[in-house]
Amino acid sequence: MKMDHKSIKFMIILSIFALTGCTGSKNIQDLTYIVAIGLDYDEAKDEYTAYLQGLNFANVAKQEGSRSTDPIPTFVGSAKGKTLNMAVSNLYRVSRPPLFFGHTKTLVLSRNLLKYKFKEVLEDIGRNRSLRPSLELFVTDTDIEDIFSTKGLFDYPPVYTVLLTEEKSEGIENDIDSTSLMHFLREYYEPMGTALIPNVNIDRQSWHSDGEVASLFLNGYSVFQDETFKGYISADDSMTVDWLQNKKNSLDYALYDEGELLSTFKLTADEPKVKYTKGHSNFPEFSLEVTVEAEMLEKIKDVPFKGLQDKLQKSLEEKITKVYKMGIEKEMDLLDVGEKWYRSHPGEFNELVNRNDRFYLTDDSLKQVKVKLEIKHFNAYRYIKETR
Repeated sequence: MKMDHKSIKFMIILSIFALTGCTGSKNIQDLTYIVAIGLDYDEAKDEYTAYLQGLNFANVAKQEGSRSTDPIPTFVGSAKGKTLNMAVSNLYRVSRPPLFFGHTKTLVLSRNLLKYKFKEVLEDIGRNRSLRPSLELFVTDTDIEDIFSTKGLFDYPPVYTVLLTEEKSEGIENDIDSTSLMHFLREYYEPMGTALIPNVNIDRQSWHSDGEVASLFLNGYSVFQDETFKGYISADDSMTVDWLQNKKNSLDYALYDEGELLSTFKLTADEPKVKYTKGHSNFPEFSLEVTVEAEMLEKIKDVPFKGLQDKLQKSLEEKITKVYKMGIEKEMDLLDVGEKWYRSHPGEFNELVNRNDRFYLTDDSLKQVKVKLEIKHFNAYRYIKETR
């Protein structure tokens, strides 16, 4: 069937009206974009507090040519309720433009919630279809409202803080890795090995302008083992754990000898090789081999090459052993040796589960730490590499 010219023109006009008449859609300025959610719990009142960090489009849009010099306000809402849904619902009633959770990127939990209601919150978040499993997960012992009110440097909006910046793809240098909800849950439900959530805090000493400048930073990990919260580890230990587990990480390392600083290095490491040995029990026993490349950043004392390399190797072996033993004291498998062990030793694992009388690692489980070290760059410092 052929259509005349008038019919074709009419159909085109009708199509244009159909495209422009998207009923039910809203303009970007007609929504309150929730980019971060914070959750706290008061055990005395058996009551949750929900915090929402909201941005309007001015918070994220870039001015063409330059950034506006006017400060952009940060909006933080909070409400209480006997359940998480009730707390958030109380915010819906007082929020116009209406709340939109489609771009929520971050979930921040208080330490109190971690202690009393963590498993319940995980279940609630998992059932909520408005929240994506790619949420970045953080823990804090600081007031969540203060965390959400902290901007980036130079009065940049909160999208430039560690809570909302994109996951680091170029590698992490002297910092702690972020964790998505999906990645955490995958580790959390494993029968062996640890699951880690970074702790976020506020630094108020490092930067100053006309007055105090607050800045968010990550200051350690909250550690879970066998679906149980085990405690916290420091930023220094957390960076060592990340450095061992993530091939993209690099770490600045100060080499001391009897309390005297010798040199500083930038270190990168391949994923450790874990070799399990057959011991006198069904519990894991293993040795660890780590291949490390070092770049000298500063030479403080003049030490012959062979002596320097030996001292750095020994120092790293002692550091790794120290972190392992610190974890054992709190029943944490910080080197994640259990996760690989139970997959390759199912029979021994079943026997261990049936006994369930103690943690599966001890100080004696780690038989040896061997660091294979190569100092590849000296940054214009002169060294003669000796034959070893």
